[in-house]
Amino acid sequence: MKNLKFTTGIPPLILIGTIIVIFPIFVFMTIDRINKQKAQSIKLLLEKSTALIRAFEAGTYTGMMNMGWSSSAMENLLSETAALPDIAYLFLVNQDGITLAHNQKEKIGMAYGRKLDFKTLMNAKQSVWRIITDNKGSKVFEVHKKFSPTNRTGMSGSRGMMTMHQRMHANTFKKTDTYENTVIFVGLDMESIVQADKSDTQHTIMMAVILALIGFTGFVLVFIVQRYAQTRSSLSKIQIFSDNLVENMPVGLIAIDMNNQILSVNPAASSILSSKPDDRAGNIAALIPGEIEKMLASIWNTKDLVEKEIHIKDMIDMTIILDVIASPLYDKQGDPLGALLILRDKTELNRLKTEMEHNKRLAAIGRLAAGVAHEIRNPLSSLKGYATFFKETFDAGSENYGIADVMTKEVDRLNRVVSELVELAKPVAVSGKPIDLEALVLECTQLISYEPGAENITIKTKVETNLPKIHADADRLKQVVLNLCLNALQAMDGSGNLDIQLKKSKTAENIIIIVSDTGCGMETNKSDNIFEPYFTTKISGTGLGLAIVHNIIKAHKGRIDVKSEPGKGTVFSIILPMETS
Repeated sequence: MKNLKFTTGIPPLILIGTIIVIFPIFVFMTIDRINKQKAQSIKLLLEKSTALIRAFEAGTYTGMMNMGWSSSAMENLLSETAALPDIAYLFLVNQDGITLAHNQKEKIGMAYGRKLDFKTLMNAKQSVWRIITDNKGSKVFEVHKKFSPTNRTGMSGSRGMMTMHQRMHANTFKKTDTYENTVIFVGLDMESIVQADKSDTQHTIMMAVILALIGFTGFVLVFIVQRYAQTRSSLSKIQIFSDNLVENMPVGLIAIDMNNQILSVNPAASSILSSKPDDRAGNIAALIPGEIEKMLASIWNTKDLVEKEIHIKDMIDMTIILDVIASPLYDKQGDPLGALLILRDKTELNRLKTEMEHNKRLAAIGRLAAGVAHEIRNPLSSLKGYATFFKETFDAGSENYGIADVMTKEVDRLNRVVSELVELAKPVAVSGKPIDLEALVLECTQLISYEPGAENITIKTKVETNLPKIHADADRLKQVVLNLCLNALQAMDGSGNLDIQLKKSKTAENIIIIVSDTGCGMETNKSDNIFEPYFTTKISGTGLGLAIVHNIIKAHKGRIDVKSEPGKGTVFSIILPMETS
């Protein structure tokens, strides 16, 4: 019973005000109805009493018309009339208040109604009523008026005939002269009327209470309906706000029930997981990667949220770094309802961190390159001049000639390193002209085929049909492709396969250039740092070529990824935004 709670939300002042307004109205209506019922009862009693008096007067008049009429006959008529139901008494009194005839004969000759003005009653044209209490404590409805049996117009014909008739029955009238100038009293027992009035009063009060309750309930219901409408409107607004909030949140939200069925997926989660709207309903296995599913299963043991960084692949097989939070959901009783997954794409954040660190290193290299270019190139020019002089002085084929030739080549190599260092340190400027990537790749393959050591290398190209042109810097992209192809030739050591592929991404928003070889490959820890300046896996390499390639691709607002396995080769994937001419 603790949980049973009825709340209308009605302010107490409104309830009190409603009671103050409704209560007096229904009290007034109830009292008025009770008074009307009493008035109707009195009217009925008065009509009944009046009709009884008239009937008695008519009976008296009829008896007076007979030859054998006497005082005893009148008393008998009075007794028989008083014997009718609900009649308490019936009697006649003279103008002095002395009882002349009574249904209770012991009261004949007794005085009655000392407080009544009989002279006034004799002249009254209407019956007079009052409610009195008898000796037994019962209420009696009493009506009295002047007794006039002979004054009945229309019942005896004309006045002349009445006089003649009276003369014919002179003896009879003499016997009834004692009832002239008398007042007749009729008392009706009010017990049944009192009980009926009491029942009617109770019924009226009950109906008034019921109507008051109905009215009060109706008011409360109207108020509840109004509050319900307001609450529903507020909830609708809150729901719209929450739906818009969830729909536009920059983090992914996925709600899952206890049966691993997806209840809700916001657009951010669909974008992160590269799902379609049709995938938003159903089992989690259709949408969520296995690592996240395992993580979700573990929260029921801990009963607490779990946070983990997970790496997944997108539609173009690129790695996405996700910060995943799995939290169980419970109701008020602590019973599990399901789980909530929060997905945050940290790929761009990690890229920005890496780029920031990379830019810091480039800034350091730039400062170093400025000093190196100034401090080294001038001495190198002098060294190369002396080496060239010595080379021209000695005969070709002599030991000194060979030493001078090595000195000249080493000076050129140092100059090349300084040039690459300077190029790496400064920002890459690219132009944006429509270029045909297929023609660019064919030109690069032709140049590579003339390189030393490419005789036993099989070079293949695969270009997707109807590939659009893109806006890019042709010279810079040629430098990128040639650099990757030269690295592939060195990794294959004179034999193997070099494949170059051009295609559109699955989303048709990017162009992908794939350069793969069947060379020696690299360990994972090495491929992760391959674009760092001065990082190299070759004995004679400077470690700047791929760093420059990375900068050129970044200047084109693209990205480059590498996949490599020892003994199986290396695959470079360049993703460039597609802008058709």
